[in-house]
Amino acid sequence: MKQMISRAFLLLSGIAVLLLSACSKIPEQGKHIPKTAALVLGINSKQIQEKLVTEGLSVDKLFDALQQKDTSNEMTKALKEAENSGVDLQGNVYVAMVPGDKGNGYVMAVAKLKDEAKFEAFLKEKSKKEITAGKDFKFLEDKDAAIGFNKETIIGVFPINPNKLPYGDESDPFAMLGDTTAPAPQAPEKANKAELLDGLFHLKADESVANIESFKDIQKEKGDVLFWMSSEQIYAFNPGTPSGMAALVTTNVKKLTAGAFQTAALHFENGKIKVNSTSYAGTEIKEIMKKYPMEKVNMSMLENYPSENVLGFMLINFDLRMLGDILKLVGMDGFANMGLAEAGITLEDLLKAFKGEIALIGSDFTVESVPSAWDSTYKTTKPHAKWVFNMKVGDKAAFEKIMNAPRIAPMFTKEGNEYKPAQDLGGEMAVSITNERILFSSDAALMQAYTEGKSKVKLDEGVESKAKGNVLSVYFSVEKLVNNLPAEEMKLPDSVANDIKGLLKDLTVATEPFDGKSQKSVMELNFKNEGQNTLVQLANFTQKMYGYYLSKKKEDEAAWGDAVTDSAAVAADTVAAPVAP
Repeated sequence: MKQMISRAFLLLSGIAVLLLSACSKIPEQGKHIPKTAALVLGINSKQIQEKLVTEGLSVDKLFDALQQKDTSNEMTKALKEAENSGVDLQGNVYVAMVPGDKGNGYVMAVAKLKDEAKFEAFLKEKSKKEITAGKDFKFLEDKDAAIGFNKETIIGVFPINPNKLPYGDESDPFAMLGDTTAPAPQAPEKANKAELLDGLFHLKADESVANIESFKDIQKEKGDVLFWMSSEQIYAFNPGTPSGMAALVTTNVKKLTAGAFQTAALHFENGKIKVNSTSYAGTEIKEIMKKYPMEKVNMSMLENYPSENVLGFMLINFDLRMLGDILKLVGMDGFANMGLAEAGITLEDLLKAFKGEIALIGSDFTVESVPSAWDSTYKTTKPHAKWVFNMKVGDKAAFEKIMNAPRIAPMFTKEGNEYKPAQDLGGEMAVSITNERILFSSDAALMQAYTEGKSKVKLDEGVESKAKGNVLSVYFSVEKLVNNLPAEEMKLPDSVANDIKGLLKDLTVATEPFDGKSQKSVMELNFKNEGQNTLVQLANFTQKMYGYYLSKKKEDEAAWGDAVTDSAAVAADTVAAPVAP
């Protein structure tokens, strides 16, 4: 029975994870999720199936392909059975994590039902038990889970113990603060799953997450996957009742999380996966962000980098004093000042001395073959890249105070306007510190060329324009990374290595300035093939890799003399073509 319920629950979760889609309005299923939810993942299987069918694929055919390669794949079998279970495989699916009000919590999955009788028969057949009738719904439960359903909706619940750490230990999370007097967290009161299902089926409008503005906003985005998180409710999973200093910190951290939400919508498009995310600040953080508005990134910090082979960069611009106000809010500024007192400076000095205008740039990534340190006749590989870290100085008086502090001054020698390390750092790394900026680089030649600014950076088309006008800009070339990995390091057949190298191009992240209410970001994972939907590319790539895995498994079993039972395993090259409609 336990195995049956777990499998049925896995069915709902599997649909959510594998069909990967979202919605543009608030469907019926979303109204069954309480507003106390900490995390919600929303899925629209109809939209994702339409994208697959457009490219000559379908979920059924993908499952059939996996079944042919691995007849023992339990997830494939369970998802195949879903077709005849009465579940609407084109309906919206939600998976949510909800903290309880008495220490207990639960994970829930909500799906659409198209045939109540067929689903009831499906549960009876798998469980070999009768279905229990509720008020206006039916349910089946065991020790670890329960599934309820009516004519339109299926709800699965799986109670969890938030005090139980992943490695099975129950301990005080505030022990690191030295508070050993706090009582050990008690086991949460077990949830009554029948009552829980009854409450979820009969949620009032003002009790549902669908009534929260940030959840409404993300539903308007026509993405393929939606994500919603309440920082306040995430913190509600905190186990135990801390005391002393830990209780003070806990109370103050709640000020940061109250009213804070994060949302994201994922789009599978031709040639790229795009994620539009929004961070809604809570009341306290909102006031801090208004006090210290973030400025746009300094593009000259990137433009002066002398390379045509940039692997990646991160540009950011924010007022470090923002961190000071956050530390004060949570009551940790005193601890920071205690630690800095030995160096003769304060937290205020440190935060005023630097602007938070930062650039980290890397280029010319290679993997070199070098003699082993243990045996010069043996060759080993070593990654190598050029890089620069640049941070602008803010208040010069505060900066001079830091550099002249008793614990810091002996570490540097001042020559004119520049501070040089008093001791040789060893290796090739170069350091240059002035009252204008702090520079670190992989070597002295690169630093000189960067500071002179005579040679300018050359980026791939469109990268620079995406970086401009943001408070945070990130770029990373996956293509340049994998193309410079030697075959002996990848340890894969050429056909598989070429498939990996031919998939992804680069990753970009752009965060806009705070608008007084929220802050928006866009992440794009770009594929080399710009003419095909990325979900289809991932589906085909996964089939290839799975085929290679089974082929390799067969070879390994044969090499060790074990019997090979999977006669359907095929070489990776034979599964490259998409399944015809």
